[in-house]
Amino acid sequence: MGEVADRTAERSPHEARHETGPHTLSVKGLHVHYGNVCALRDVTFETHCGQAVALVGANGAGKSSLMKAIVGLTPSTSGTLWWRGQPISTSTHEIAYLPQREKVDWTFPVTVRGLVEMGRYAQVGLWRPYRAADRAAVERALARMAITDIQDRQINALSGGQQQRAFIARALAQEAHVLLLDEPYAGLDQPSQDTLTALLQELARQGCLIMAAHHDLRSVGDIFDTVLVLNRALIACGPPREVMTPDNLRKAFGT
Repeated sequence: MGEVADRTAERSPHEARHETGPHTLSVKGLHVHYGNVCALRDVTFETHCGQAVALVGANGAGKSSLMKAIVGLTPSTSGTLWWRGQPISTSTHEIAYLPQREKVDWTFPVTVRGLVEMGRYAQVGLWRPYRAADRAAVERALARMAITDIQDRQINALSGGQQQRAFIARALAQEAHVLLLDEPYAGLDQPSQDTLTALLQELARQGCLIMAAHHDLRSVGDIFDTVLVLNRALIACGPPREVMTPDNLRKAFGT
């Protein structure tokens, strides 16, 4: 972990961009439906860069639907999503979504470096040639995640922890302000979990907004600053000690 911590301790582009104050994500009255199925109803909250936010709730509570609505993968039925005072649809290049590892096609033939380079597509488009600035962004991302030495390996040859670091490197190469992670700790051994925790907290300190669906209730307070408790509707939002109450958890999980 020391190598990653040393590299992330350097001044990041996010720190320079937030000297005038935090950027705010505002969600108001969000409804998401899949046909006749209601995934989210009337969800309202605000958060901002510099925060690590956990999404807590049972399977089917709407955690993934919320993240997909924020990044634009799932259209909202009604409500508004604003980022930095503008409709979020104008700034999707500043948002990176990391799906659950089990939903990634690890047989896709791409190297670690190739995966990280994909993060620049949001900046340069699919067909424009890479510039020196794009190559530099990729190099910085590889170095910050301490995966330069495995950049030529295929992604299916990586451990779970390495795969997560490669995907986060892709988000850093994108120069995203907001990182949305769907169950990032699933399937990781304890050392990899510890490394990921230190990494996410460092990125939040450097000015990123981290939002992650998280299932381990025991570790929420050790990792995250804020918790959104969901059961299709928003049950509670705030610091872990205030919202992780028995009553709120019964509303979220039913037991």
